[in-house]
Amino acid sequence: MRFNKYILFLLLLAFTYLLAFPTLTMASNPGIRINGELRSFSPGAQIVNNRTMVPVRFVVEDDALKGEVFWDASLRKVAMNCSGKYIEMFIGSNEARVDGEKRFLDSPPYIFAGRTFIPLRFLTENLGAAVAWDAQNGEVLINFDYQPRVFAYYYRSFVEYQENINLFSDVAFRWFETNGQGEVFYEYQDRFAEALDLARSKGVKTHASIVLMGKDALHQLLSNPENRARLIANLLDAVKKDNYDGVNIDFELLDPGDAGNLTLFLQELKTSLGTGKELSVAVFARTGKEKWPVGYEYEKIGKVADSVVVMAYDYSYRTTAPGPVAPLWWVREVCGYMRSVIPQDKILLGLPTYGYDWTAGKNATTVTAPKLEALETKYGLQKDFDYPSMSPRYSYYDEEGKHHEIWLENEASLKEKLNLVQENRLGGVSFWRIGNGFSDLYRLLEGWRGK
Repeated sequence: MRFNKYILFLLLLAFTYLLAFPTLTMASNPGIRINGELRSFSPGAQIVNNRTMVPVRFVVEDDALKGEVFWDASLRKVAMNCSGKYIEMFIGSNEARVDGEKRFLDSPPYIFAGRTFIPLRFLTENLGAAVAWDAQNGEVLINFDYQPRVFAYYYRSFVEYQENINLFSDVAFRWFETNGQGEVFYEYQDRFAEALDLARSKGVKTHASIVLMGKDALHQLLSNPENRARLIANLLDAVKKDNYDGVNIDFELLDPGDAGNLTLFLQELKTSLGTGKELSVAVFARTGKEKWPVGYEYEKIGKVADSVVVMAYDYSYRTTAPGPVAPLWWVREVCGYMRSVIPQDKILLGLPTYGYDWTAGKNATTVTAPKLEALETKYGLQKDFDYPSMSPRYSYYDEEGKHHEIWLENEASLKEKLNLVQENRLGGVSFWRIGNGFSDLYRLLEGWRGK
C-alpha cells in the first residue's frame, strides 16, 4: 500500500509538472550567441511552446546591455530596466507591459531551479535587437549591433515613399535609362527634387539607378571602350550635379559572352567613382546548381562592387507554369551560394512586392497587393498557403469561367526571408519596388530595423 501511494505521489508530481510546462523540451538547450559571441550560463536555455526561454538575469545583466532586474514577490512580477525600456512580466501570465503598454506573450514566464525564465525573443526584440535562429548549429542569434540595410527602389511612387521613408536606409532612384551608346536619359522625373530632398532630410542615402535590358544593346555598350567611357562620364555628371551617394547598375538579360565585359565596365566605373561613392550592382539569383550560363561573374563583381543586390525572385515567371515567385527553400539555397562567392556583408537580398496571376493559354499578369484586393472584391478568392515553399496561393474563376491561380508574397512568407538575412548575417535587403502598396512588408520593416 505504501508503495502504491508513493507511485501515486510521483505520478501526481509529474502530472503537475507537465501542466506547468506543457511543451518543455529539456534536451534542446539551444546555444545563445550575443553579438557573435557564444554565452555560457546555468541553468541553460529551454524550449517551451516553441519559444526559447532563458533566466532573466542572463540577458538583462549581460555586458551587452548592463540592465537591472527587480523582483516583486507579492505580485510574482519581474521587472527589467534596460536600454531605455521598462519591461514587466508576471509568472504564469501571458500579459506583459513595455513602458506601461500591454503586450501579449505566447509563452509566459516561469520559475525553474530557482531562476525566473522569460521568453528571449520578446525581451530582446523589444530592446531593439535582431533575433534569428541558426538551425544548423542549434543557436539563437541576438545582435544588438547588427543593423541590416533596407535598400528600396523608387519608381513613380512619391506618396508611398514619403509615408515609409523612415524604414529605408538607402533609396535607389530608378529614373535613369541608358542605351548601347552609353547615353543617359530620364525615363521619368516624378517630383525629382522633392524626392531627393526628403531622403537627405531623413539621413537616407541616395543612389542613381540606371537600367538597360537586352543582350544586343548590352553587347554594344559593354564591348565598346568608347561607349563604356561615355556612360561612365554621363553617370559621373549626374552624381556630381545632384550629389548622389552612389550609383546602382541594373543590367539584365546579358549574353554570357559579355560577362567579362560587364566586370570590366564595373571596374572602370568604380575607379572613376572613387571610394567616396558607393557602387551597387543588381544580379540574378543563383544557387550554383544551374546548368545554364549567366552574364555575371559573381565572385569578381563581389570584389569590385560595394554592395550586390541579389534578385531572389521570379523563380516562377510570367511565361512559366504557376508556382511560387520566391520559394523559401530556393531563397535559402541562393543565400548559401551567394555567401560562398560574395562577402556576406555586401549582399542585399532582393524581395518581391508583387506576384503573378496565371490562367491557361496566356502569359501571367503582374499582381500587386491592391490588385489582389480588387480581385477579392470582384470574384472572391480561394485562399491557401503552400508550406513547402512558404508561399501564399490564391485562385478564382473569372466571368468567362476560366480558372486563375495567383502566387504572391505576404507577411508570413516575407518574415521567413528576413530571418534568412539575419541568420546569414547579410548586409540587408532590397525590394522592387516602392509603389506596389505592399503594406505587409512595411509592417515587418517597422520592427526589423528597430524603428
